[in-house]
Amino acid sequence: MESGTVRVDEPSPVLLLGSGGFAEEVADLVSDCPGFEVAGFVESRDRSRCEHPILGLPVHWIDEIGVFAGTHLACSALGTTDRAEFTSQVEEQGLAFATIVHPSAHVSRVAVLEAGVLVGARVVVGAHAHIGRHTILNRGVLVGHHVEIGSHVSVMPGANIAGFAVVGDQAYVGMGALVLNNRRVGARAVIGAGSVVTKDVSAETTVVGVPARAMDASAVD
Repeated sequence: MESGTVRVDEPSPVLLLGSGGFAEEVADLVSDCPGFEVAGFVESRDRSRCEHPILGLPVHWIDEIGVFAGTHLACSALGTTDRAEFTSQVEEQGLAFATIVHPSAHVSRVAVLEAGVLVGARVVVGAHAHIGRHTILNRGVLVGHHVEIGSHVSVMPGANIAGFAVVGDQAYVGMGALVLNNRRVGARAVIGAGSVVTKDVSAETTVVGVPARAMDASAVD
């Protein structure tokens, strides 16, 4: 893993970014990870959500978490790829990010996970893969050797990204999707659930089906 990322054997309280159902799932995942404990949640859009605890833990407003800098870490718990602004706000408040790997996952010793990456249960990350900041690899994801995944990417349960593939920043790879070897998925592209990517996908393009096709076929390279 990248030098400077948080090791799972160092006990640290973690604030999860988000207050929806997925945040509760991430809280359960973190509870399985030795060295981390969920200390609360962070909300950035609807301040009224801070009025009610989640799982018995407080929900903090984004502008008020600076008091936790140096004592708490943060980790994204939002499935949407539109979370870059949220993580930037947290950085401005002075918090560092945890890199969290579920005990049932297998991450190659020569793979690189950047700060804020979340690796779910039964995930496999192959040799020489590089996973960018704040990317979420949901349960059962397979990442092949020499894969490059950018920042703030969401890879949903059961997706398979094969060797030497490249996935751009803020892309979304849907549940059970397959990206074949050497394919490139552009920034902010969306791969529909169960789709099979056999050709490169342009940035900001949504593709669906087997083989995956764009809503506007001319947008697929």
